[in-house]
Amino acid sequence: MNTLFDRIDAVQQQALLLQERASASPINAELLAVALDNLTLVIEELRTAHEEMMLQNQALADYRQQLETERQRYQDLFNLAPDGYLVSDAKGMIQAGNVAITALLRLPQESLVAKPMVLFLPIEHRRAFYAVLAQLGRTTQALPTKTWETKLLPRQGAAVDVAITVSTSHENGEARLHWLVRDITEKKQAEAEMRRQAFYDPLTGLPNRAFLDTYLPKVLAQADRQQTQVAVAFLDLDQFKTINDSLGHGVGDQLLHQVAQRLAHCLRGEDLLVRWGGDEFILVLSQLAAAESVGRTCDRILASLQPAFAIDGQPLHIGTSIGIALFPQHGTDPTTLLRHADQALYQAKNQGRNTYRFYSDGYCA
Repeated sequence: MNTLFDRIDAVQQQALLLQERASASPINAELLAVALDNLTLVIEELRTAHEEMMLQNQALADYRQQLETERQRYQDLFNLAPDGYLVSDAKGMIQAGNVAITALLRLPQESLVAKPMVLFLPIEHRRAFYAVLAQLGRTTQALPTKTWETKLLPRQGAAVDVAITVSTSHENGEARLHWLVRDITEKKQAEAEMRRQAFYDPLTGLPNRAFLDTYLPKVLAQADRQQTQVAVAFLDLDQFKTINDSLGHGVGDQLLHQVAQRLAHCLRGEDLLVRWGGDEFILVLSQLAAAESVGRTCDRILASLQPAFAIDGQPLHIGTSIGIALFPQHGTDPTTLLRHADQALYQAKNQGRNTYRFYSDGYCA
């Protein structure tokens, strides 16, 4: 283009020279011919340059259209993605969010922009968020992808269990955070159901043996640190087998369910009631300052079972025998305490049933 502009300037100079000579003398035909030839060349070069510019403009328009198509395709993918997606700056201020995240947060898409991401996280999980921001501020390099499970706090409604994967990038010298937010409600529900099936009795809803196996060692360790006592009690329903065999397992199951409810009402919040199996239950009474409170709890249990149980329109009566072992007096590990509580239970049965006994070396009191 510079050459073309130089030729245009040369023609202009020749035209000015012709104008000057034409006013002083007859026009020089040779000079005029040269000027016209130069003008013709300039016009041809202008036409060629114009065609090239038109081609370049068309190519630029095509490129812009391609960019717009790609941008729209990216926007469609962004909005149609099944998982939530947010982009924020280095301070955690939201710059963009897709349709899925607006559904999780119950907010219009346009209202997400310029809101702090931290507002949608529970207080106890905001430390991890601030840690990412702090780490981002210390480096210009992309950080390793980080994933953690938390809850998302929507504008309205209950919190949503989510898994957040955050990655970083730097664009035009500015840091960006990319938040992939996956709804894991169904996963959490499935895990809870698996845990319920693994650790809870389906008939009574009480914790089962597997739960006790994980719970009791922790309680004993805590009692050892705090220098408190723990009572482990074995309960066995008196004459349950007779009722179950004579009236059927359906009646027996209903009776067990109602017994479990009455037993639970006799306990404190820190106590544990476990269905050991059949008509046997385990009590774990923790944080005891004195053993006398165990006897009071057993008295409440025996009293709670005295009223008749109404099963299928008929009253049924049942009692229970209880054997008790104390930590640390009667053992310092779960196996020993359960064995000694079982021995105390049989002593209670041998002494007339519907009563309780504490384990003691050589005899049960």
